[in-house]
Amino acid sequence: MKVQRFLFGRLSEAIAAFAAILVWPQSAASHHSFSALQTPEGEDAVYAFDGTVRAFRILNPHGALIIDSIDEAGNSEGWLLELSPASQLAREGWHEELVSPGDAVTVSIFPAVTPNRARLRALLIPGDSEGEPAQLLVTYGIRGDTPVMRRLRERLPVCGLIEPGFDRTECFLIDAEAAVRLEEEFPGLMGYVRP
Repeated sequence: MKVQRFLFGRLSEAIAAFAAILVWPQSAASHHSFSALQTPEGEDAVYAFDGTVRAFRILNPHGALIIDSIDEAGNSEGWLLELSPASQLAREGWHEELVSPGDAVTVSIFPAVTPNRARLRALLIPGDSEGEPAQLLVTYGIRGDTPVMRRLRERLPVCGLIEPGFDRTECFLIDAEAAVRLEEEFPGLMGYVRP
């Protein structure tokens, strides 16, 4: 009887280990692969839209921002936007109070092949009161010494929220006058962060 229980226990452990080996590479690959939606020219698509924050969390393996928006047909849709890992976001100055549920924001994203999922490209947070400048957080796909970053650095002051030494996220201030100038020079919603 002891031998049967021992063998059954070992067999169960072996089956569980084998199942884990089969599933783990697929789940690891699915987590680390981000299939971006492509344009007809073969480049990553970039969307921009206004929305309302449903949730914002700094966590691992990636932070998350959930935005509710209205599509072209007038229907409400939710978007799950992937951010960097918690430790990286914290080092750069992101914090849980940066945005709250109900906040109106504008986002620029790299949409995924999976519907309503994306990587955050840029986040525009309006000022809390009239006359207070908006904060533009520029993240994935723009940072570093890129044409978009050079364009923004030449035209906008930094907000000092983000640690610039990491060369990941940068924060700029956009007052009403700068917003008008940017819209004239780079038409379209958040045209100034377009490639």
